Amino acid sequence: MVMHRRRPPRVGLVLGGGAARGWAHIGAIRALEEAGIKPDVVCGTSIGALVGAVYANGDLDWLEDWVGKLTWHTVVRLLDLRFSGGLLGGRKVIDLFARQFNGRAIDDLRMPFTAVATELDTGREVWLREGGVVDAVRASIAIPGIFTPIWHDGVWLVDGGLSNPVPVSAARAMRADTVIAIDLNHDILNGRDLGGAIDTVPRETPVEPPRPVAPGDPGAASPVPAEPAPLLRRNGKRFPSWLQPAGPATLGSPDVRVAPPPSTRVPSLLSSIAQSIDIMQVRITRSRLAGEPADVLIQPRLGGMGIFDFHRAGPAIAEGRAAVQYMLPAIRAQLGLE
Repeated sequence: MVMHRRRPPRVGLVLGGGAARGWAHIGAIRALEEAGIKPDVVCGTSIGALVGAVYANGDLDWLEDWVGKLTWHTVVRLLDLRFSGGLLGGRKVIDLFARQFNGRAIDDLRMPFTAVATELDTGREVWLREGGVVDAVRASIAIPGIFTPIWHDGVWLVDGGLSNPVPVSAARAMRADTVIAIDLNHDILNGRDLGGAIDTVPRETPVEPPRPVAPGDPGAASPVPAEPAPLLRRNGKRFPSWLQPAGPATLGSPDVRVAPPPSTRVPSLLSSIAQSIDIMQVRITRSRLAGEPADVLIQPRLGGMGIFDFHRAGPAIAEGRAAVQYMLPAIRAQLGLE
């Protein structure tokens, strides 16, 4: 009698968009690898495409080291301010990654990779699976109004988050049997201070006490790890004054400005853009995942992290790692590793 060994499932890792929150992907990938789970294919949108491309190129150590050294000042220097096609040019950042990829094509990466972008004229979702890695990533991260669109094969491309923030469908098309998706936009609208500027100073993340286990509880032998506590936030001012919310002058003192309560303060330009992008991402993500669910959905709690908080890599990476560890029992069960 011939015994046929069961083929292990082809695992697809989907890295969602979310700007600076995308550093959480680094921690998530680390936690998966430490658990012995290595994806066969990787696809991503926006910052997920950038992290995914670096991972597929075998350079995650380099990326983690680089983001760990970012400060607010280095971020401002990298994001060159401009007013043609978008607020930020992003040329310095792209040049940095271009040197790392060294002209490599997507086919040259160590694992199959897809970046998702959106055609600006039609709204059509575009899967970038061949050509230069840098070109694909640059198109996928072109947030409208923030980064300039990219001319690619006769069309203008912008951020993939406009069409598919968590591209599960792309992983299915890459013949993934089991899709592990990371959604960075799960709770970003909860408790948001709409009048604040860009997040710059993190508070200490509270440690959630372990779940109480009653005598005889089946979970006593292998307790489920406590759900990771959300990143908290405190607002600060680092952008020029014309980007900050302005408070009304007091009566009799037209030159004296007093900050009103957050609910009545006029949001700054970047704060309005960031909040609008967050709303859009949440709505589109929920819609797409409802119709195209992942087998395992990992949702780091990043509600306290703004889209420009690239200098807060440490807390984001830790949150990504904690979110995967929390979902490991479900991941193992899905892959038949129990």
